[in-house]
Amino acid sequence: MAGAWVAGAVIPGPRAPAPEPQFVERWSWVMGQAVHVMVYAESEDAGLEACARALAELRRVEDRLSLFADASDLCELNRHAGRSPMRVSPDVRDILQTAETVRAQTQGAFNAAVEPLMRAWGFRQPRRSVPTDAEIAAAREAVIAAVFQVDGDMVALPNAHTRLDMGGIGVGYGIDRAIALLRGCGIRRAFIDIGGDCYGLGAPPDEPDGWLVEIAGEHKMVRLRNAALATSANAQSVIRLGQRVVGHVMNPATGHPADGYRQASVIAGTATAADAFSTAALVAGPALNALPPSLRLASVTPFLH
Repeated sequence: MAGAWVAGAVIPGPRAPAPEPQFVERWSWVMGQAVHVMVYAESEDAGLEACARALAELRRVEDRLSLFADASDLCELNRHAGRSPMRVSPDVRDILQTAETVRAQTQGAFNAAVEPLMRAWGFRQPRRSVPTDAEIAAAREAVIAAVFQVDGDMVALPNAHTRLDMGGIGVGYGIDRAIALLRGCGIRRAFIDIGGDCYGLGAPPDEPDGWLVEIAGEHKMVRLRNAALATSANAQSVIRLGQRVVGHVMNPATGHPADGYRQASVIAGTATAADAFSTAALVAGPALNALPPSLRLASVTPFLH
């Protein structure tokens, strides 16, 4: 028995120092973007296993929400528009309910039903010219008329023209699911970055204030501790229509691509909220007055016309 005897009692010997947490990182590709996962774990093997599970969770969410995989739950739900209700996975149900909440909070600046506008502007099938006023009006009407009804795990899209696109919220949702999985693995310090949308779990051992992150294109640094940062931009993912270059984030109110601001960044307690509200902020700019108290508008950059 370790220790020393004193007056019939055992005085424990000095404790062995706790092992230093092992830093492990993995890079991959998911949701059409580069992903970087970093964790501090009790061992390298545990860290590699945690990273692998986080990446697998991101791909699982992608399989549910992708518009580019015909077998995804979202594609199947879009095909059910105007038909009987469809049974969906918990992921689809949860993200639909969150999307509807954010749509109401932002007075429609964020809208998950913008897919008809994405199609009209040529983001799904190439076109050479700007859509006509009639095409834009028809697509905008489909967006305005879109509703989804959630009853348990059953979802209905009553309007046959409704098409959903989770591109403005899905990456954040995937990050949150992966972070929840890491927590379940016992990881208390981690960072996930997907194309500039990121979440900092805990803080690195030598940086108690959180993970230091630079907002892309802004040369501005922020700290994330149990918080997320998301940036929406309309200077990337662009297409050319004749002499005009347009971005992929749509303004549901006008039916046109949002063109007042180059990018917007939001800090929130969840990546889902940061993702969705950064999309809304890009559309509405500083005029967006619906940010809940738990969210912070980190930056809004106008286009220089």
